[in-house]
Amino acid sequence: MAKFVVMLSMVLSLSTSVACTRVGAGYVGIKVNMSGSQKGVEDFPTTTGWVFYNPVSTQVFEYPTYMQTVRWTRPTEEGAPNEELTFNTGDQMAISADVAIAYSISPDKVPAFYVTFRNDDITTFSHGFLRNVTRDKFDAVAGKYKIEQIMSNNAAFMDEVRNALKTELLPYGVILNQLGFVGAVRPPAPVVAAINAKVQAQQIATQKETELLQVQADAAKVIAAADGEAQATMKKAEAEARANNLINNSLTPSLIEYERTKKWNGSLPMVTGGATPLINLPGGR
Repeated sequence: MAKFVVMLSMVLSLSTSVACTRVGAGYVGIKVNMSGSQKGVEDFPTTTGWVFYNPVSTQVFEYPTYMQTVRWTRPTEEGAPNEELTFNTGDQMAISADVAIAYSISPDKVPAFYVTFRNDDITTFSHGFLRNVTRDKFDAVAGKYKIEQIMSNNAAFMDEVRNALKTELLPYGVILNQLGFVGAVRPPAPVVAAINAKVQAQQIATQKETELLQVQADAAKVIAAADGEAQATMKKAEAEARANNLINNSLTPSLIEYERTKKWNGSLPMVTGGATPLINLPGGR
């Protein structure tokens, strides 16, 4: 009986001093010693699979090593937190922007990551430290650029921000995969008003230019029609002149006499007044 009690106590002791958990794929588990001379994080993370530990003095935390995607945006619903990033340009213009970032944690840096941030909630890191350091890099780099360089062709600006942020995060084991704006940046209200006024002026100028081209086209059409009519009139006149010239050239005395003869019915006028007939009669032979 005594042996049974001893064996039972040993089993119970082992069952209460050993626990296990499973670290899934895409995660890294780290064992943290909570007491004794070895307090702190073990030097190397535990790989995926089953992990055995002492639940009394040790805790196991899981960190995702797959890529995390985070968006910091202006809220679209009332009461939601405003996480848009605001930074100042080199010409002292405050710009607001929605930003998306993708990052991952290097598995071999997970223990150091935990020691630095003391938090196993990756969401807290994303919307806390990571957002703050990203905003600082945007603000620092934007001071070298004018507002039009950030609003339009901003490839150079974004490359500089990415490189600065990548250098800042690398010692923590954070690998920057992507960084970019979500939609268009939002300049100050006066800048928006100036841009709208410029666009409106350009639209009005374009409209006026179109109207001028239309007027010129209409005038050219009228001129072309008038030219056409004038040319037609000239062609008609030239044709009539040529016809009259042909007629005049064909009216010989013989032809005129012939035409008179065809129209005479052979009767002489009753009274001639001493005048001779208009038709010359051929003499007898």
